[in-house]
Amino acid sequence: MNKKNQELFRSSFESMLKSDGFATLEKSNKVLAEAVRRADSVHVFDGADGSGFGLAQADADEYTIQRPIREWFGKTGINTGNIGAHPDFEYLDGTDAVRKHHITTVFIDIKNSTRLSLRYDLMVVRKIKNSILRAASETVRALDGHVHRFMGDALMAYFGGISQDRESACMAAINCSAMLRLLMDESIGPGLLKQGIEPGDIGFRVGIDYGGDDDVLWSSYGYTDVSEVTATSFFVDAAAKLQSMASKDRAMLGNNLVRHLDFPEMYIGRKTEMQNGKPVEVQYLRPNYTLPDGNSHNYEIHELKFKDFAKLLPIPLDMREGLVNGTKAHAGISFKAYSQDTHLSNEYKSLSRCVNKGTRIFFQVHIEAHALDGLRLPLRGEWTRKNHGQEAVDDGMGHDEHGTFDVRPNAANRGREAKVYNWDREAKYRGIHTMEVRIFDTRNELMFADIIGIHIR
Repeated sequence: MNKKNQELFRSSFESMLKSDGFATLEKSNKVLAEAVRRADSVHVFDGADGSGFGLAQADADEYTIQRPIREWFGKTGINTGNIGAHPDFEYLDGTDAVRKHHITTVFIDIKNSTRLSLRYDLMVVRKIKNSILRAASETVRALDGHVHRFMGDALMAYFGGISQDRESACMAAINCSAMLRLLMDESIGPGLLKQGIEPGDIGFRVGIDYGGDDDVLWSSYGYTDVSEVTATSFFVDAAAKLQSMASKDRAMLGNNLVRHLDFPEMYIGRKTEMQNGKPVEVQYLRPNYTLPDGNSHNYEIHELKFKDFAKLLPIPLDMREGLVNGTKAHAGISFKAYSQDTHLSNEYKSLSRCVNKGTRIFFQVHIEAHALDGLRLPLRGEWTRKNHGQEAVDDGMGHDEHGTFDVRPNAANRGREAKVYNWDREAKYRGIHTMEVRIFDTRNELMFADIIGIHIR
């Protein structure tokens, strides 16, 4: 199933671009323009329903991106939510009523989309932008976010709601930004290139921030027949400004989001820019507003370290191995976690949801007998547990915990059965905690490495 989902994910954007009889475009504007001129009569760009690039040739195509992502994150079904007012606050539409409630806001922008209009015919530009925005909106919905509106070449989304856990929603928003980067690298870029469209300058810019119950006001704007329910908050506005400050294929996080999650410092850094020929860190949101007391606001901002954070994504290990250092797949070896929620042990996908303190977490390395074929045994295994967050530090448990194990054949069955290694831990401290496993051969060469992040509320 993982291989099938990987192929589905990688080909998802290409399937949006393709339609019956749509030949690959040449890179020259002349050929592109000629193809567009023919489009009105032969519909070379349109799918069976004329929607463009074959994105909606059938109902199933709309959810091509959702399906693998939702399975990787342990989610069932499909998110069919509509664009517009958040469903939890839609009842405010056309009224003067208000409600305070927390929310995580995400702004997604297509970097350098304006330049497309200078290089390609407008018909081509429209179809490129529309397909990318569709891909972005499906990534949002795949992680249970709500698409609020499209704004030209940008998208605004909310994560969270009345019935959703706020910390899981915050993490889902960050996961969404990382999956957008993965989608651009693995699917959108290659898909555009195959159609003769240069993807080098195109990318996502993402801004994310969280506002608490006292910081976000939901209400209806406008008149009864021309109205919109939306959120009013500095942190909603900050997410938009963070997006505008982000570099291509990067995500910027507001300090309120980082503090609320007690997000590990190892996965964030400072954005840098060149000033007088030297790199300078950008510490605060721009513009840096002046407060009523005359002091500068100095709202801190952070850049998500994609390469480091991507290690924790619950995507197939061989996909992560191609993205980041420190992970390595080996056929027949797997590493999984299980959470004992309400007396049931459910597989826990890395950072897919937030668990309560006191939840028992079981980690398991499973080694099929064939994975040891041709190897000199025993193999040496190592595990490392890291606590992140202030609670662990305050309790004197901010240090790493290490252990080892040997992989040996079972003499009674000559190694024909699978080997299973288990660790039992309690979710004790609020924050994000990781368990990493590495297995070395007799020459001390790394043959398997994986890591799982546990999010504890």
